[in-house]
Amino acid sequence: MKINSTTIQNLESIETIAISHVGPYAGIAGAFERLAAWAGVHNLWAAAPKMLGVYHDDPMQTPMDQLRSEACLENLSGMEPGEGMKPYTVSGGKYFVMQVELIMSEYGEAWQQAYETFNQERYVSDDRDHYEFYISCADQTQGANAPWVVELRIPMK
Repeated sequence: MKINSTTIQNLESIETIAISHVGPYAGIAGAFERLAAWAGVHNLWAAAPKMLGVYHDDPMQTPMDQLRSEACLENLSGMEPGEGMKPYTVSGGKYFVMQVELIMSEYGEAWQQAYETFNQERYVSDDRDHYEFYISCADQTQGANAPWVVELRIPMK
């Protein structure tokens, strides 16, 4: 994992189409695959929407089988969500943003580093969305060892 930058940003809210997931956070991959396939069928990739992963619960405080998350696709076209999907607005406002380059197996380490840095700076979080904003994948196959550029976003008071 490589940390590219850490910044404080005022972010706009993001309108998305989401598929909810309950269970270990690593299991959200299936929801992303369903969302990506649906977007392909509906020709939504031409508008270059970003994908986001929203994580509602602290895995240190919540049992793994009860962790709640959302696999999200920016809704740039105003499309109505498909079956099993919903509109979801990712919160905006003041955020700590850590941009990283990583592979799939490094997401846990990256979040741990983001929270350690956040806490070392004595920042205070609130209950808005904590999420990953996927900038790019350098490998078109998007396999487990493909390098991703991702922003980990933590809301700040």
